[in-house]
Amino acid sequence: MRLSTLVGVAAALLPALVRSWVSTDALQDADPLQSGYLPNHPIDPAKLSSWSVQWQGQLLSAQGELVNAKPLVWTPPGGGNELVIVVSNLNIVRVFDGITGALIAQRTLDPPFSSVDAQCGDIAGNIGITATPVIDKNTNIMYFTSKGYKGGQTGPIDTLSGQYKLYAVTLPSLTDIPGWPYILQNKPANNDLSRYFVAGTLLQRSSITQLGNTLVLPFGGHCDNFNYTGYLMTVSKTTGVGITNMQAMQAAPGAPSPQSLDYTVQNGGKAGIWMSGMAPAVDEATNRVFVVTGNGKGGPGINKDATPNRGKNNPLSSLMQAVSSWGVDPSTGSLTQLDWFQPYDFDTMNGGDRDFGSSGVTLLDPYFSGGGVTRVAVAVHKVGQIFVLDANNLGGYRMGAGGTDGVLQKIDQFTNVASFFSGVASYPAEGGYIYLCPTGQPLFAYSFGLGPDGKPFFTLAGQSSQVFAAKGVPVVTSNNGQQGTGIVWMADVNTGLVAYKAVPVGGVLQPITLPVNTGRLMKNQRPVFGNAGDHHWRHDQSDFFVEQLYAVNIDSFVHNYHIELECYVEFEFDYLNFDRFADQHLIQSDFDIHAVYF
Repeated sequence: MRLSTLVGVAAALLPALVRSWVSTDALQDADPLQSGYLPNHPIDPAKLSSWSVQWQGQLLSAQGELVNAKPLVWTPPGGGNELVIVVSNLNIVRVFDGITGALIAQRTLDPPFSSVDAQCGDIAGNIGITATPVIDKNTNIMYFTSKGYKGGQTGPIDTLSGQYKLYAVTLPSLTDIPGWPYILQNKPANNDLSRYFVAGTLLQRSSITQLGNTLVLPFGGHCDNFNYTGYLMTVSKTTGVGITNMQAMQAAPGAPSPQSLDYTVQNGGKAGIWMSGMAPAVDEATNRVFVVTGNGKGGPGINKDATPNRGKNNPLSSLMQAVSSWGVDPSTGSLTQLDWFQPYDFDTMNGGDRDFGSSGVTLLDPYFSGGGVTRVAVAVHKVGQIFVLDANNLGGYRMGAGGTDGVLQKIDQFTNVASFFSGVASYPAEGGYIYLCPTGQPLFAYSFGLGPDGKPFFTLAGQSSQVFAAKGVPVVTSNNGQQGTGIVWMADVNTGLVAYKAVPVGGVLQPITLPVNTGRLMKNQRPVFGNAGDHHWRHDQSDFFVEQLYAVNIDSFVHNYHIELECYVEFEFDYLNFDRFADQHLIQSDFDIHAVYF
């Protein structure tokens, strides 16, 4: 018999040692591709009916504390319970024990930026940490941004007193790495020196991601207020280097010019990157990141004369309402614009506040290939359209027949009927499916196939009988890809946590009854999974393990639900094969953390 320690939690942080992470940890927002498929959590749908409450504990320290970022899960080195990291709009970082719910560490940073000075109510009250952090699995350092005021003052003060800091902290102590944090301020864009990073006018809502030694940070605005421009920024993990590159999404010659010096005048170009909190999609094999921008304003633009314009290897200076891919040097952080797609009616979308960037980009598994297309990207937006793109040739502007969109497929089922404030999930098994939920609509499943040209094409396969408010990003798990074990999860702002069998039957997604009522969930969240905790294992027979799910709601309580499962454990030298374990974590709009074991 061998004793091994497993842990499970979904909203905290942990120590910074070598080989500490396990394959079921959640070190960033979902997976790097943003595919929404998490195969490292082999959950059996037949076991989900056995949940029970395990523990409950108070979380909030003050009224008005909200969790906009998704929780992270991290396992400390040398064993012990996995930890959950939660960051809040009050600039408070907490680390919880996922088995007991005990608070392991807590740190309060500078006072948060006030929404009064943002002149925007999208994030109510205070705007501290709003982007999901990222953990480097090789160093156990967590990176995140925090918005406050210059000199650590307490607001409201004014917009231009706002300040962003980028932190690097060790886990689980939350102590700063020497030389950090960095102040992100007054940096000119590499592609247009007249455009500066003015922190008070900017918001980092999209999650942080990483490539090698480089952090990738997207920025948008506050309700598109002020004289701002969206940015894609890279920062070196090497202490003392700081910002390595910053690209303005609106730059000369297409951006408004001259750049106004009055921060209240909305002619900076906009084109913010907010993506309902999703991270940039990362293709690690090719060192590319994909983002999508929102409304643009002012300036001549480049495509306003409706002339077709190719996207690949043809950089566009006015990336409003556009999907773009960027080459990232993982060592130096250098950014190179590689490709882009802009809908033919992008300027009309600008006038109606119909952000393309209300959802992030989803890169699909190569399972979804055909006809020379080896990587598919999917993006959805406020207008309700679904764009299926060739990630290696995004489509440019009006490059389709007769000046239409040059994409693999455009699905108009929800055009001007519903909007997307969430993303897409995928299931590269049992034929292949993608899942999405427009506002005020059911959850939909589209099946993968090949069109007449042999290229990827999706067909409506089913939908839920229930309608949702949506604004939550679906995710999919399966029991190691076994047929019939796929589960689609979604965190709905009204209904709470829901689950469906991944393959529709007779055009209907089959609901899985969950004996746990999480209550209303925070918008833009998605279920986050982890591992289990502290158990004895025998390699020669079946034993049990525990899985967990956590949710945070406004009632400011932490709940944990528990169930025991049977499984076979495989050993590899002195380490468990952690791919055999799973658990679920999720942040809720009512501000409690719920921990569910299944």
